[in-house]
Amino acid sequence: MYIYLPEVKQKEGEALDYLFEENLSEWFDDFSEGGTVKLQVSVSASADKVLVKGNFNAVIKAVCSRCLENFEHHLEADFTEVFSVLKEVLSGSTPDSLAAETANMHTVAGDYLYLEEYIRQLIILAQEHSPLCKADCKGICSGCGTDLNNSSCSCYMDDEVVDIRLLKLKELKQR
Repeated sequence: MYIYLPEVKQKEGEALDYLFEENLSEWFDDFSEGGTVKLQVSVSASADKVLVKGNFNAVIKAVCSRCLENFEHHLEADFTEVFSVLKEVLSGSTPDSLAAETANMHTVAGDYLYLEEYIRQLIILAQEHSPLCKADCKGICSGCGTDLNNSSCSCYMDDEVVDIRLLKLKELKQR
């Protein structure tokens, strides 16, 4: 995922639109289990700045934090970023090192704006800490491990069965 900057600079002040659709496992080691990303970007340039606006839609594999089932997690985010154009490129720079510099320092060196690392970081930031397969996921039973979305369990139906750590609380309730 890169943008050829001389093409953008020719139309100074105008925005050029780009569309990328990629398989995440081909571009990023973090998403080896698969997934896709659709990236829409509008790029404009001035003398020493490159403005990038866009949004992405990604589908990644995730594990539900309640029931531990695998599911496809849909992510979407808008972004706007200004990158500073450096006048010279260090000799021996590789596309990977330029992509890391672009993402971390918000600078562009050379004729290409490499977006891979920047987009990878956006996808990671867009992920939820505790993703759910559905909003009303019931999770798993803490006693027997039954997935409560698929069936019910009877391990805590009996009022006499009390966790040994909570016996003192039961005594307080009876007073």
